[in-house]
Amino acid sequence: MAASDPAQPSESAPGDDTLAELAALRAQVELLTHASHELISTQTRMQSLLHRATDAIIQFENDGTVSSFNSAAERVFDVAEIEVLHQPANQLFDLPAAFRDNVPGFLLDYVRRTPDQHAQPLTGRRADGGKVLLEVAVAEISSQDLVLFDDFSDADVDADNGYEAFLCILRDVTERKRIDEELRRHREDLEQLVAEQTAELRVAKEEAERANRAKSQFLASMSHELRTPMHAILSYSEFGQKKLDSAERPKLGHYFDRIHSAGGRLLGMINDLLDLAKAEAGREVYAIRPGDLHATIRGVLDEFEGLAERRGIAIDFRPAEDVGQLAFDDDKMAQVVRNLLSNAIKFSPDRGEITVCTAAVTVHDGRGDQAAVEIRVSDQGPGIPDDQLEAVFDKFVQSRRTDRKTGGTGLGLAIAREIVNAHGGRIDARNNADHGSCFRVVLPRQPGAVQGSSPA
Repeated sequence: MAASDPAQPSESAPGDDTLAELAALRAQVELLTHASHELISTQTRMQSLLHRATDAIIQFENDGTVSSFNSAAERVFDVAEIEVLHQPANQLFDLPAAFRDNVPGFLLDYVRRTPDQHAQPLTGRRADGGKVLLEVAVAEISSQDLVLFDDFSDADVDADNGYEAFLCILRDVTERKRIDEELRRHREDLEQLVAEQTAELRVAKEEAERANRAKSQFLASMSHELRTPMHAILSYSEFGQKKLDSAERPKLGHYFDRIHSAGGRLLGMINDLLDLAKAEAGREVYAIRPGDLHATIRGVLDEFEGLAERRGIAIDFRPAEDVGQLAFDDDKMAQVVRNLLSNAIKFSPDRGEITVCTAAVTVHDGRGDQAAVEIRVSDQGPGIPDDQLEAVFDKFVQSRRTDRKTGGTGLGLAIAREIVNAHGGRIDARNNADHGSCFRVVLPRQPGAVQGSSPA
């Protein structure tokens, strides 16, 4: 056997090309290993982000089943991931018939047709049957990006497929919507309150203006009423001075009668003003004691007998037998009856009739039934406009039926109301069915018992 030639290469020794190929292959393996590690690290970070996100994130496969359901989604829907994993997740939403088995299609359709999700949030269903309001963002994951979300993908990659998975992000806005709704209600309540207060201020302003106009009208009328008797006093006193030496005694007596009459009228007006001022200031003193109301009324009727006869007015007094005794201030109640009877005579036609009657009544208030006595004074005059049945008792206000010819300050009814209120009673006015008006006073048998009540 011939010895081998050392110059010839051995058939078993690798060549340089083979070594280079092995080195390149080893480098590729190292590169792939590093890329695999990087991919696994990226997938891990991605999964960690998805599961730690504060918004609910659900990933669907291209067949509509759930492949990922993060922790926030578990909290929002109150369901564990294991219960919906690889399921269509139909139980999470109220699906219309067109999307019965296609949750991703339903979510995508909602996003496309709802530009203002804050105004029209999506409604989800919790496991306990409760509702949750959601804002939705969707993303279609292509086959090239799918590897970022899944460790391995065995989907059949097709360029015409569009997407291989579907990702949706759902933000729970239930509490925010509740707060918005509460703020809206508060805003509406505030607007309503402002509107009501504005209306009240407007009414108060109109009432103040009305009262100011009434006061001005009253002062104008009052100045006229005060000047009239004052002119009479001055005129007749001047006549008396001029004719003191030449006039006969009957003529001078006539002057003094006129002066006395005008002075009495003037004093009455001044007394009305003082009485009202004292009553409103709470300085009026009342001597309330048991008394005979009928005797008080008869005394006032006697005062007006002459005036009524001169005008041919008949006054019919109808006392009720069961009225009996009650507690009241005799002088003040006589003033009330005097004011009512004076008005009745003033506005009654000549040869008319005035009816004064009493009755025992029972009134209802917060403490139950209370015994009371009612006084009614009815006339056959023109009546009172319906819109002034309450206003005639206000100071500075006179009914539109009052004119300069009837005279008076218009304070009589305001004074009567103050006196009746001080007795714990009430006074009101109404028009009779045929014609004329009727003033009614209700007095408790025990003062202070029935103020603001109505007769049974």
